[in-house]
Amino acid sequence: MLVKLGQAWRRANRLISRRWLETQIRPTPRALQLYGQGHAAWWVPADIAPGSIAYCGGVGLDATFDFALAEEKRLEVHSFDPTPRAIAYIEQENHGRVHFHPWGLLDRNAVMRFHAPADPRHVNFFIENLHNTSDYFEAECLTIATIMQRLGHDRIDLLKIDIEGSWLPVLSRMLDDGIHPATLCVEFDSPAPLTRVRPIVKRLQRAGYTLVRRDKENCVFLHDAAKGHSA
Repeated sequence: MLVKLGQAWRRANRLISRRWLETQIRPTPRALQLYGQGHAAWWVPADIAPGSIAYCGGVGLDATFDFALAEEKRLEVHSFDPTPRAIAYIEQENHGRVHFHPWGLLDRNAVMRFHAPADPRHVNFFIENLHNTSDYFEAECLTIATIMQRLGHDRIDLLKIDIEGSWLPVLSRMLDDGIHPATLCVEFDSPAPLTRVRPIVKRLQRAGYTLVRRDKENCVFLHDAAKGHSA
């Protein structure tokens, strides 16, 4: 019963947040192009330059977006996911297309527990024990700034985060550290009440970001500093 009530609460909050996010969308003169397949697909600027650095947080069992950026756009793609099934998937499907790292993204550097979903068929695990399950694994989590330092990058041109409920602390720490990827793709989910979504979107806007597209919980932001950029 409690699980069903939690699911209903999350669905209701997603719908409310979607409606508000729709009011924040502003047009962009830059053409957007869809990369990836199915639920893993994202719209990003068509003029993103080859050789740009992309960080993709959250692989799951579908890295078609990551692979498309690497193969079609010739970006330097770094993909991150600590979950065992995602690691097994990428080992089988990657074939050297992207740089894969079994790290979680978080607002601090620590070894964290990832709690299992209520349905064992699902691949997504959660830092917060949303489904009150007993199974978990532990993995290294890092801030974006730490990852950039570890990989030797002084910028990120595209950041995608599909990391369940960890989007809020990750985005907050990213902004605290003064990191502003030119293109930011965020899935607001698990959970995504308006009381969490609205403040971080407003903070992104104050930092120079414009929301240019929303598909369900998937939102694409462009930074003002990237206006007029072309390949």
